[in-house]
Amino acid sequence: MRMNPIQVPASLFYKACQLLLCCAALVSSPITLAEVPIYDVEVIIFSNQNSGDGGEHWPTTVRDDIGAQDFVSTGEISELPESSNQLGGISYGLRQSPGYSVLYHSAWRQPAYDSRAAIGYPVDVSVRSGGKRLSGQIKLVRERYLHLDVDLLLASATAMTESSYMEGDSDSPVYELSEKRRIKKSGKVHYFDHPRFGMIAIVTPYRAPELEQQLQEEAAMEAAAAAEESAVEEEPLPEDDQLTR
Repeated sequence: MRMNPIQVPASLFYKACQLLLCCAALVSSPITLAEVPIYDVEVIIFSNQNSGDGGEHWPTTVRDDIGAQDFVSTGEISELPESSNQLGGISYGLRQSPGYSVLYHSAWRQPAYDSRAAIGYPVDVSVRSGGKRLSGQIKLVRERYLHLDVDLLLASATAMTESSYMEGDSDSPVYELSEKRRIKKSGKVHYFDHPRFGMIAIVTPYRAPELEQQLQEEAAMEAAAAAEESAVEEEPLPEDDQLTR
């Protein structure tokens, strides 16, 4: 007795082929879902020239955990060229405004670890205008949510010495910006507020060229499979000769 072969629906066949191709791509690709995500971070730190000092807290002892020398890069942070900046328009607007002064503008690429292994991006610059000194760190942390931990100090160059801290010199106040901000949406501009100085930041996921190409190939395969499936479903069924006799 001859048995008819099992007929597999075309839609199921194409879905199975698509699944096999995707699995093969994942196995052959060195990129895995378990890898640590990488982000591009860009920040602008600016001072408010018109703000008063009322209500500010000025530390009177040295903060041992704020020195940039303590946050030595492990080689996982890569500085990005100025051509990659996304906040150039905002930086230009601040520079043109008499009420603000741009103290620092930088962009870098780094992996995002949990709080125990998070890498601090060091900030330690002398600002020529006004003889100010900006120091501290910006830490990108990814746990349940992605967030930036900012810990910065702004003071006159002379106030950044230990003796000035211990004396609490009122003529050279030290301003602190310490804030943790959740990055709710990647690519969105975030503001870190402070009456005397603040920070604008943008965090964008980075995709390696190999991964980007893989995603494009998978999208093309999905589109081709969907088109094939749609063509099969729309093809008219052949007439049954038994019913027309």
